[in-house]
Order: sequence, then structure tokens, then C-alpha cells
Amino acid sequence: MAGPARAPRPAADERTLRELVGRIGRVPDRYREFGQTAAEATWQHGIDEALLGTLTELGLPCRPAADGPRYDQLDLANVSLSLALPSARFMAMRGWAAAIRSAARASGATEYTVDVLPACPPGPREHDCNLAAAPLLREQPGFAGPAGGPFTLTRRVPARPAAVHPELAALTELVAAVHFHHLPAGLRQDVGFLREAALADCGLAATFLAEEALGLGLIARRSFGLFLSAPYSIAHSWLDVRVDDRWVSFDPHLVNLLTGWNLLPAEEWPSYRSIGEGAWRLAAHEFVMATHDGAETPVSFPTRAAA
Repeated sequence: MAGPARAPRPAADERTLRELVGRIGRVPDRYREFGQTAAEATWQHGIDEALLGTLTELGLPCRPAADGPRYDQLDLANVSLSLALPSARFMAMRGWAAAIRSAARASGATEYTVDVLPACPPGPREHDCNLAAAPLLREQPGFAGPAGGPFTLTRRVPARPAAVHPELAALTELVAAVHFHHLPAGLRQDVGFLREAALADCGLAATFLAEEALGLGLIARRSFGLFLSAPYSIAHSWLDVRVDDRWVSFDPHLVNLLTGWNLLPAEEWPSYRSIGEGAWRLAAHEFVMATHDGAETPVSFPTRAAA
């Protein structure tokens, strides 16, 4: 489904870039891996040479090398995301918006069939791939597949509107001033870092809100799983809140980001609107979904939908 029209983003002014570099600097250097070149900044993250030079002058962390400075991949990803530059990460956000809108507009129950596709490392191999799905995945209702794959997950999602819950506004507003930020593994569960730096990814925001819900008299939990959508489902973390004796899924941090970019219409998507029934909980926290020869490997989720 096509997204809403989006005006071209004007070139960022120096004040915007200074604020961005300042936010990036809230992450301590000990979490950085300085491995990306200026060329990789351009082709992976859409950051051209002139912009990268300006950011470097303003204090974007880097380390000298014989053939030019090296940058941290997550720092570059956050630059690209914050400035909505043409990159895979920004296109993924457009995909998120389309998936949320599509799930909200479903007119009937939908059955999703998800292919679980672990990636095989490139290069020649001396033996067949040894692929394995995680026990938590194999235990799910709707899982199918032999030990070595291929694997599929099937789930039928009822047609239930992504409802607005104004009674949760006090909770969801707690992340209104928190910037969306890709975080290194060592900070993804650090609620203290969120409180101090006002930076979080969706998982950390969900952890924070689940803790804060108790003080507001709410029952809530952190969830990790798949947001079901064709042609691709997305591994994700979000917040579940108990409403009228059932769990309802919310992601105010992501919704705030998408409405801020006009990828979702703000008048239709306040932060306290559910993200809908497409959020399929697999566990409380992230887990390695599949392995290749016993090692963690990326997984994609091509998905088919049928009424």
C-alpha cells in the first residue's frame, strides 16, 4: 500500500546538525565500534561527503585511519534516520507505517503464513547448511517444518480495529520527549540511560513504560515477536497493556516517530492508539530466532496473507 505523500525534506541547518551530534554524543564511546568508512557512510546510510564533513567538524565521533576516518555504524544509522536520508533503515520505517495502516484497515479476519528464512553466510561451504529454529519459535502454535527447515509460522488474526485508548494518555506521554535512537546492545535494556539521555529504541521504550505503568495503576508487560504484514513481517518489541480483560498492543515511541515524519497522520494516530492485532507476541524479550551451524544468523520473514 502506498504511503501518504511526503514533502521533500529540506537540507538540515547547522542548529539541527549540532543538536543531532549532541544526541549521538550521549552514548558513551565505549559502546562504539569505529569500522565504517566515508564511502560506506554514503552507500549504506545516504550521508554524502559534504554532510559527513560538516558532522565531523561538529563533533561526530570518529577515529583516524591511514585511508581516512572511521565511524560507528549505529552513529551513522542514527544520522540517516534523524535526517530521513535515503537508506534501508528509513525505507524500513516507511514499511512500518504501511504495515500499521494496513492492519488497522483490515475488513475481515486474515490468515498470515510466515516463512522463517535464516540467512546462509556467503562463500563456498564444505557441507549442507545446518539450520535450526529456536525452541521458543518451534513451541509456537502454527509452527511447521522439519529440524533442518524450511520453517513456517501460521496465525489467523481477527478483524479488530486499532482502537484509541485516551485513558492511557498519561502513560504514553511519558515517551513524548524521548528521541528514537538505534542503541548498542549494552544499552538496550538500560532504563537509567533512557531517563538520563532521553534516547531509546522501541524495546527500551517498552521496558520503561512497562515499569512506569505500575505506578499509574495499570497492568502492562513488554513483548517481543512479529508484527504480521505482507509481503514481509517484522521482528519487533512493543508494550502490551491489560484493557477490559485482554492484552492490547501499543508502541507510542514508534507511532510518535512515524507521525513526526507524516508517515502516519497525526490526527488519526495519537500515541495512545493501539498498533492492532498484527502484533504477535512470541516472548517477553528478544531471542535468537534461528542459527546456522550453531551460530546466530539474520532471519527474514516473507509473508503471505489470505482472508
